Amino acid sequence: MSDSLSLWDRCLNDLRYQLKENEFTMWLRPLSAKVVGNKLELLAPNQYFVSHVQENHFNAIEQLAKQHSNGAISQVVIQVESSVQQAPRDSVDNQATVGGQYNGARSSTHPAGVESAVNEASQMGSDKSLSYINPYFTFETFVSGKSNMLAYKACQELGKKQSQNRHNPLFLYGASGLGKTHLMHSVAHKYLKIGKTFYYFSSEKFINQLVYALRNQKIEQFKRKIKRVDLLIIDDVHVLAGKSKSSNEFLSLFADFMVEDKQVILASDRHPSQMTEFDERFRSRFSSGLAVAIEPPEMETRMQILQKKATLSGVELPKECALFIAQNVVSNVRRLEGALNQVVANANLTGNPIDLDMVQYALKDVIAIRSQAVSMDNIRKVVAEYYDVSVKDLMSKKRTRSIARPRQIAMALARELTKDSFPDIGQSFGGRDHTTVMHACEKVAQLRSEDPVLDKEYKALSMTLQAG
Repeated sequence: MSDSLSLWDRCLNDLRYQLKENEFTMWLRPLSAKVVGNKLELLAPNQYFVSHVQENHFNAIEQLAKQHSNGAISQVVIQVESSVQQAPRDSVDNQATVGGQYNGARSSTHPAGVESAVNEASQMGSDKSLSYINPYFTFETFVSGKSNMLAYKACQELGKKQSQNRHNPLFLYGASGLGKTHLMHSVAHKYLKIGKTFYYFSSEKFINQLVYALRNQKIEQFKRKIKRVDLLIIDDVHVLAGKSKSSNEFLSLFADFMVEDKQVILASDRHPSQMTEFDERFRSRFSSGLAVAIEPPEMETRMQILQKKATLSGVELPKECALFIAQNVVSNVRRLEGALNQVVANANLTGNPIDLDMVQYALKDVIAIRSQAVSMDNIRKVVAEYYDVSVKDLMSKKRTRSIARPRQIAMALARELTKDSFPDIGQSFGGRDHTTVMHACEKVAQLRSEDPVLDKEYKALSMTLQAG
């Protein structure tokens, strides 16, 4: 067994850097493996996993298995794990597992370390179905900051056994890739830990199941099954707009949860009041609890996200590299993680350590897109953020070392990157005279020659600013 685990771990290590993180985590991480003779057997939780892996990843897995076994493996087989009791392929429960969606669930442990959720027959009916909770989408791995603090705290309250601050429904809204799904999965993890049940649906999967239930005259059975759980989570609820039958059935289900004081979490790309495709009944009910925005993360939060993700991946990401990536990728967390994955993949493929030169090369396309002229305002802003001081302090008359040194570095960068005159730079830093700027440039040049750490910081700031 140790040989099979070692072989599969080596395959996974390569696949991790070939695929997007969500794809790898959702479809390949839950697989377990064993070697039987010259055959590598991969065990999947259900037929949907088997079909998806066969269609999308089989050739890559087969090639890696042969390579890492030095030809000892000649065949790869993917099959449903025999210990898992499968529901019929067209059943309502089994459809809910498509794409890694969560079912009504109780906690158990998957051999590969992924927490799974299984409907207990005594509570959810005679059939069982298996679904997976993303092991990385927990409160512990979520990085909170000004942009998402209220949403983070509201979701944390829902995970407590007894909370006086529960809002129902909780409506999370914001652009794609900002962490709404991560927070909703975090609540699901907490519900499992305190022995409660839940259903998680993307809106498309919810619509598919509604359509199936309506066509097969099982709508009441479908709704009864969902109403047994303690928590209902619907992602991207705006997709229901324009689908009158589906939206009306959902509104009925939503009302039943409200009457029974069971928690509902909804997520959308915009505030309920802006969902004009829905009639007033929906907008008013969606707004009846707490609607919380999740904004794009600020610089500090972006750097924390990068450093936490790097740590979870077992990668050392220098601060200056985190700053460089965070300065160039600002739109959402998903792209931030994508940039980090690109850097890590480059490091693994080339065998080079992660440093500024390598990061700049790995993200050259991203840099080209974001490239823009260096401005004095941007220099002050970036230097202030890096040294954790305010732009106001850089412009002030304060002469403490913690402020004077960043100010000198900002002046030197301004001289190097903008080619503005000493008097112009002095004026932009609180009306200082040209001799102050000249002294700052000379001092920074001296310090860079004597202090490798400061020289590294200066280069990091210079690269970041030139990237835009």
